[in-house]
Amino acid sequence: MNQKGMCNLCSPRNVGCLNNNAIESWNNLMCSLRKMPISWLVSGHLQKLGIKFEKQKMEMQNWKNVVGEKVETKLHTTLGQIGAVSEIKLFNTALKEYGVELTNSRRLVVSLSRRTRSCKWWQLWGLPCLHTMDVIQSQKLLVYDFVSDYCKSLRQGKIYLNLMNPMETHDSG
Repeated sequence: MNQKGMCNLCSPRNVGCLNNNAIESWNNLMCSLRKMPISWLVSGHLQKLGIKFEKQKMEMQNWKNVVGEKVETKLHTTLGQIGAVSEIKLFNTALKEYGVELTNSRRLVVSLSRRTRSCKWWQLWGLPCLHTMDVIQSQKLLVYDFVSDYCKSLRQGKIYLNLMNPMETHDSG
């Protein structure tokens, strides 16, 4: 493929800018829908969103633990990799702050009460990372207690509690 035909999205000079490929893709998607009244287009999207919310709510009822299947898989995968920690030291009892030394002599800081780790993985994803899980297990605590509330069934239930019901207007009926 020649240079002109390639997408330039990954180029550092184009970061934050839309390129022609993205605009053309959107244009092609919307081309067949241009003749449709806006109210129909909006109500169609609301209906699709409502169906998606209802599907998510039904899937939540099948959750076996306080987290969904995808989060559960990530936690089990991470738990299976434990073993890179050589030493765990308690630094601050009030903050439940631990110093973690890895087998390659790197040092990390894990704060269970603030739910932070020096690598920022925990703060970014809402799930304890490998080294945090090592600390949690060493203290004989439950991993689920340290998963972000947004990943848990109680919060997800509140998100999907009320569905959006499109209102019929005078020009859509």
